Amino acid sequence: MDLETFFTTVYVLVDDWYKEQIADLKPTVGARAQMSDSEVLTLALVGQWRVGVPWQSERGLVRYIQAHGREMFPRMLQVSAFNQRVRHLFGVLVSLQQAVASWLGQEQDLYECVDSLPLPAGTTGQYSREKGHWLWNSRIGRGPGGWFWGDRWLVSVSARGILTGWLVGSADINDRWLMEAFVSCRAGIAQLVQPPRRSKDAKSQYTPPPVGFIGGLRACGSSLDRPYLADGNFNGRRWRDHWWSTYQAQVVTAPPYNEPHRWSRGWRSWLRRHRQPIETAFAHLDIVFQVKRLQAHSRWGQFTRLAAKGAAYNIGLFINQLLNRPLGALGTLIC
Repeated sequence: MDLETFFTTVYVLVDDWYKEQIADLKPTVGARAQMSDSEVLTLALVGQWRVGVPWQSERGLVRYIQAHGREMFPRMLQVSAFNQRVRHLFGVLVSLQQAVASWLGQEQDLYECVDSLPLPAGTTGQYSREKGHWLWNSRIGRGPGGWFWGDRWLVSVSARGILTGWLVGSADINDRWLMEAFVSCRAGIAQLVQPPRRSKDAKSQYTPPPVGFIGGLRACGSSLDRPYLADGNFNGRRWRDHWWSTYQAQVVTAPPYNEPHRWSRGWRSWLRRHRQPIETAFAHLDIVFQVKRLQAHSRWGQFTRLAAKGAAYNIGLFINQLLNRPLGALGTLIC
């Protein structure tokens, strides 16, 4: 699909949904905006692509439209004004991501996969030299590639890789606490509650309460009464029992090796196979949308760019479905 056709397709999808779901809810005050919300949303979504496009940043997108896209967007804003409009549409982007997930028919999926992705705010060398950053409450954490400075992005996807919800937490927060915030928010009672500790539990099994930041709860979505498949970072019988008894959230993860009912190698292999959708989604979000290079300058900007990338990811899946292409063929959607 060429770039102009892609812009048109995304605009039609967004504008039809906006007029049906959002337009009547937005108050009309002040002078008429230079660009419509549908135009701003379209640019915010298409601007998240980093493969097959002539820009590599949101600033580059604005420059491209000003130089080559005036026929499609004749009243294109300057960079600062455009970014401000996009930030004010954070909630709309989250609602759009969830709406597109429903268009994709993700109710047919039997389970969801959940995991966290490191979001580096800078290098550890910068942290040690500068002792600060624009994201002043970013912290040091450990990820699959080693130590990093920034946050974690907890993401849940369906069995076909459709993004259903997310939240953000500091890098040093244990994944179990992020999951606690996620499932409690989906249950309508956002909270952080430690499961009861038994006297015979070892001290090593104790998970200290988080002292960092957890936010973006607006994007968690709603509970779909499906089990969550998770890796070993979410295991522990106390936590699984707590999530089920308190929120009716079933989290399936391989028990630790020190539990009496250990899983066989076949069961662990089964879990790894069925958790592939989250690994594939992370690969697309990193390669096609460069989610690990947000380059935001505020917490609000961070939330907005994550919401835009999540909505753009689902939009890409939906367009592939319309074109009878493989859902995950996002890197070749624009050519």
